[in-house]
Amino acid sequence: MRYGMKLKKYVTSTVDNVYAFKNVPTEVVGTIFAKASLDSCGIRDYLDDIIREGMVHLPDTAYTEGFMKRGEGTYDHPSAKEHAFVQFCVEGVSHWFTEILETVQAAKGLSFTEFGCCLRKQQNFIIPAELDRHPELKERYIAFGQECAERYKEFVSLFFEIIKTKNPQMEDASIEKLACENARSVLPLAAKSNVAITGNARAISDAIVEMLAHEGYNREVAETAEKIRMHTAEVLPSLIGQLEATPYARSYVAEFYQRRIRQVATLPVYSGPFVEVSDKALALSFTRVEDMVLGDLSQISQWNELPTVMRAFGKRIAITCSEGCHHQIIRHRAFDFSLQLPDTRYGLILPREVVTVSGTAAAKRIMDVLLLMRNKSHELYDTLVQTGLIGIAPYVVLNANARRLPFYVNMYGLAHFVTLHKEEHVQDEIRSVASQLERIFREEEQALSGFKMDRRSRK
Repeated sequence: MRYGMKLKKYVTSTVDNVYAFKNVPTEVVGTIFAKASLDSCGIRDYLDDIIREGMVHLPDTAYTEGFMKRGEGTYDHPSAKEHAFVQFCVEGVSHWFTEILETVQAAKGLSFTEFGCCLRKQQNFIIPAELDRHPELKERYIAFGQECAERYKEFVSLFFEIIKTKNPQMEDASIEKLACENARSVLPLAAKSNVAITGNARAISDAIVEMLAHEGYNREVAETAEKIRMHTAEVLPSLIGQLEATPYARSYVAEFYQRRIRQVATLPVYSGPFVEVSDKALALSFTRVEDMVLGDLSQISQWNELPTVMRAFGKRIAITCSEGCHHQIIRHRAFDFSLQLPDTRYGLILPREVVTVSGTAAAKRIMDVLLLMRNKSHELYDTLVQTGLIGIAPYVVLNANARRLPFYVNMYGLAHFVTLHKEEHVQDEIRSVASQLERIFREEEQALSGFKMDRRSRK
């Protein structure tokens, strides 16, 4: 798209896939993020449109230009970094990159909106630069990605048939959206995505430092981190400057890029996600004591915040779910996750829409194709690891591949999770996870008079 001349005053770049906003009210940017997440239109397109149509009046110069340039000093006090923030976008990156970004140690200080991929039928994928030194492997990788894209198109039609048969009264537009969402199961983590981020200078700086530590493992992560630094520093020049990976960050990333699951005789296939409770890990069962202020828990609705003391009580669990479901779960920042590298050895999760109609021709075709692509994914993953490219092996993991996610489930975060993900419109797999967790915590729920994990019906 050819942008208007004024747009250059309000974004740090009109051509780069990473860009930050400047001199635009935060509520305007937030609204644009929300609108773009539900449409195939780009964020810069929305901003350019509202500028052209005169829907918003923006200043011609930076709000703080004179103040920030006055004198030679920089503002290194931590409080300045906490209160100054940037809104920026990263476009055309892999799903694997967005997972890395959304799970950095500083993620709790960042807010994310990842654009709905079910609305984008044309699926492109990242070809990592590391493969340039391995031409035969690169050719095989590209062929795999192209086949995934073709299978995706076939799956859209097959899932549309299954959903239409089960729900003849549903509108075709709604069916197509669900079909696209389910069809994503055959796409790899290399598939491209767009994400919008808001964060304060401290969280952004910490995130950049951690992602720079991926150098030597994954160039997309390290090089995009440098782009984020460059564009956010243009907005906050005295708070986000020269950054580099710390020794600890490098040690953390090096440990992360290790396979944690042993070789298996056969790759498992599961009909749905499941939750395991660890009896060995330390956990804190709920016990109400006199000095604990909780209020009348029967009055809590889905719009209330729970008492923060409930973060202390919970269980150590592990969820085995698909990559697609895993990507949704990790966005719940009330939990503290122990992240593990994606690995094809964890197996495959069949989409629920297929399991419920397993005897039909459409379901059989989807299952056969998924198993075929799972095998190709597994072989290519192992080849990449054996070639010394474990940092880019995650790109070939399918959304239907299983992933194990161990973490401490606290009651504070769980109540939000269950209330949000038991809604009828929620994707089947994550709704199943929410129901399983609710059952596991039934005893803790009953220990609190009037308290319900699922607060959807309370106004």
